[in-house]
Parts: sequence; structure tokens; C-alpha cells
Amino acid sequence: MDITAELDAMRADVQGCALVAYTDLSSSLVLCTSAASKPVQEEMNALSQAAQLALDGAYAEGAAPHWGGSPPAEVSVLMTGAEARLFLRSPNNPAEALVCVCAADIDLDAAVRQAQATLQRIASQG
Repeated sequence: MDITAELDAMRADVQGCALVAYTDLSSSLVLCTSAASKPVQEEMNALSQAAQLALDGAYAEGAAPHWGGSPPAEVSVLMTGAEARLFLRSPNNPAEALVCVCAADIDLDAAVRQAQATLQRIASQG
């Protein structure tokens, strides 16, 4: 299965997931997406930049003392009343990550597990 198909499958499997993007953290470029509706390029750029902040940048550095770790983070979640954004680093390539934009009421544990499994399958294709 190719990366696009993996992202499509994940989005279909996680109820309330509207968008899944595979991004390069070092360049802040989205490499591949699966979305319910076609996102504009500015939104994709912002998601990639947010992933970099959440996994390597200021958010990761600020959160590290609270979870006893230090950057780079492997998983980060940003929640609002309207949505949950999940950021997960690739296990095989720390410069790549998965970004998921979901409804605020999703099952976070299940969504993170599904995203990790998706990243593992993508990594095994490389």
C-alpha cells in the first residue's frame, strides 16, 4: 500500500478524523495528505509548522519538564473545544511526522495507536 492509501485508511478508521498529513519537519513541507475536503496550501503550511513546533520546537521544550523528557518529542496533542490535532514523529525518520486533525471528542488513545501503526507501515515501505 502506498503512503496516500495508508493515510486514507487511517482517516477512514479514526472516527471524526478530517485530515491526515505526512510532513517533513526539517523543511516544513507536507509530503502527502488525505482529507475530507481539499485543504488550501496555507493550511498545509501551517500544519507542518505546527508539527515542527509541537515535536521539536517551543511547545516540545516547554512541555518537556512536565513529562520528564526532552525534545525531540515523539507524540504531541493540541486540543481546543473544536478539534484535536495529533502530531506523531516517524519511528524510522525523525524528520518526518504524521499530523491528524480530528473532532475534539475523538478517542485519543485509539487515534494515537492508529497513527503509530500507520507510521510503522509507512516506515516499512521505505
